[in-house]
Amino acid sequence: MQKFGCDCVLPARATLGEGACWFAAEQRLYWVDILQCEVHRFDPATGRDEVRKTPCHVSLVQPTTRGDLVLGTRDGIARMDFDSGGFTILCHPEEEIPGNRFNDGKPDPCGRLFAGTIAYDGSDKNAALWRIEPDLSFTKLIDQVGNSNGLGWSPDEKTFYWTDTKIGCVFAFDYDAGSGDISNRRTAVEVDKSLGRPDGLAVDAEGFLWTALWAGHGVARWNPATGEMVAKVECPAANCTCPAFGRKDLDILYFTTAQKGREEAESSPEPEAGNIFAARVGVKGLAGFAFAG
Repeated sequence: MQKFGCDCVLPARATLGEGACWFAAEQRLYWVDILQCEVHRFDPATGRDEVRKTPCHVSLVQPTTRGDLVLGTRDGIARMDFDSGGFTILCHPEEEIPGNRFNDGKPDPCGRLFAGTIAYDGSDKNAALWRIEPDLSFTKLIDQVGNSNGLGWSPDEKTFYWTDTKIGCVFAFDYDAGSGDISNRRTAVEVDKSLGRPDGLAVDAEGFLWTALWAGHGVARWNPATGEMVAKVECPAANCTCPAFGRKDLDILYFTTAQKGREEAESSPEPEAGNIFAARVGVKGLAGFAFAG
């Protein structure tokens, strides 16, 4: 198994850093601090990190075809203009479940947003995975979820990957681009508890999966055909949360980390917890997609 080191590129000391997303058009990394209600824009070339506040917990940030941001928040799916800070709720599929918030999510190849939720109280079966169309209608794809987390698509866009952190598995599905439907669920990766819990996910150009490991001190690379862990980026922070490939050639793996998990948790004593890290892992990532809403 290959092992890689990493470097701190931003001493952010985020409470709950998450949602790493590379915006190729800007050559900047967007990320969030969920519990501080912050969206960040980081420029690796200059080291500058800008921040905008949101009115509620924010967990995912992704580009739109309009050039602004789509967010997943406690209060539903939202739109933000980063430069002005303008914030608008677009839709709220779980409005009747106030104990939930949106967690991880990404646009699919056709501009829909796939986004899942998590229960604040840690309930096992109250969350779900949703598909939000550009017209803001929405469909529940998976219910009775513990913690809907990292997701992505294979290089040929025929397979969809989705993580339930609560049960420690990354699942694969057949993906139909025309309809956005997923089917034929099967286990791609089962993460042993001794390695941590699978959090955010990125897919590389060779079709392998990179999962951030909560309580696992790093980001692991998996072969989804065999479920085997083939590489790991070692990190001094225990709670690694979300990876994203970046730079012009998508050859740098960035990832967020956290000082703590839930609001009632104790702050981490680790001096580098909550920072943003980067690693050269010898493989390139895939370009992301934009929400067409």
